[in-house]
Amino acid sequence: MKIYVTGAAGMIGSNLCSHLVSNGYEVIGIDDLSRGKMSNLDSILNNKAFDFIKCDLALDSTWSEQLSSDDTLVHLADIVAGIDFVFKNEWSIFNKNVEINSNVARVLSKRDLKHFIYIGTACSYPQEMQRTIEDSGLQEEDKLPADPESGYGWGKLVGDIEYKLLRKSKDFIYTNIDLHNVYGSPCDFNPKTAQVIPSLIYKSLNNDLLEVWGDGNQGRAFIEIRDVINAIDLAIKTPMDETFMIGPNKCSTIKEVVNEILKNDVQAKSVNYDATKPTGDIGRFYSGSKSKELLGWEPKISLSDGIRDLVEFIKINDS
Repeated sequence: MKIYVTGAAGMIGSNLCSHLVSNGYEVIGIDDLSRGKMSNLDSILNNKAFDFIKCDLALDSTWSEQLSSDDTLVHLADIVAGIDFVFKNEWSIFNKNVEINSNVARVLSKRDLKHFIYIGTACSYPQEMQRTIEDSGLQEEDKLPADPESGYGWGKLVGDIEYKLLRKSKDFIYTNIDLHNVYGSPCDFNPKTAQVIPSLIYKSLNNDLLEVWGDGNQGRAFIEIRDVINAIDLAIKTPMDETFMIGPNKCSTIKEVVNEILKNDVQAKSVNYDATKPTGDIGRFYSGSKSKELLGWEPKISLSDGIRDLVEFIKINDS
C-alpha cells in the first residue's frame, strides 16, 4: 500500500510523512510549496520510501496517475492562517480551498482508491455553539445544520459535503477527521500569517510587551502535532466510513496560553490585551467520545510541554 499525503511540506504533512516513512510505508508527498517548505522534509528526502511531487492541487491531476485501489490518500492541503489573515481574505481562502477540494474530487471520480482521509476543521461547526468557554462542547453530529463563522470554515465544510456525495458513487472508504486548533513544529511563526500560539511565542521572544488580540478570555481546544499524527495513524490502520473530531475535552483560554509562554525564557515581561481586535469564536472543545471508542485515541501532550517545545523550535529557527 502506498500512502499519498497532500500538503506534505506543511506542519502536519511533514510530520505525517516522516512518521509514515519511519514506520515502513511507501509515501508520496504532494505540495505546491506556497506555504510549506521543502526543508520540513529534509529528514526523508533521500529515503527510497519517499517521493515528492510539486503541483497545484487546484489545477493539476498528474500526481494521481499511479493511484490504485490498494492506496490511501490523506488530504491535508488547504489555505489556512491566523485569524487576522483569515478574516481579511475570506473570499480568496474560500475560493482556493473549494478549488483544491473540487479538483481532488474530480481526480477521485476517475481513479480507484482504497481509503480517503479528509482533514477538516472544528471551524466548520456552527458559530452559535461556540459562544462560551464552558458550554461550547462540540460533537461530530453537530456539524449540520451549517453556520460556520468564517470563509475558511465554510470552504472546508463544502469539501466534506462534496466528498460525501462522491462517496455515494465510488467504492472507497471515506474518513473525515475534524481537527481542533493544532500547534507544534515546524510551523509558520510570522505574526502576520501564523496561528495563535506560534504568533504569540514569536512576539514574546522579540518584544518586552506582548500584545494580544482580544481580552484573553476567548478559548480553544489546543492540540499538539504529535497527538494529531497519532490520530491520523490510527485512522489509517483502522479504515472506517466515519467522521471523527480530534481535540481535548476542554478549552484553554488565551490568557492561559500566554501564562504558559511566559514561564519560558522569553523577552516579554508584561502583556497588553487589546479588546478592540477580532477574537473569533469565543470557545470550542470536543465533548464527544467517538474518537476514543472507535479509534482508541486520546491526547497525551500537555499544553505546558507542547508550548515549551515550540518555544525552543522558534528560538532556533528565528533568524
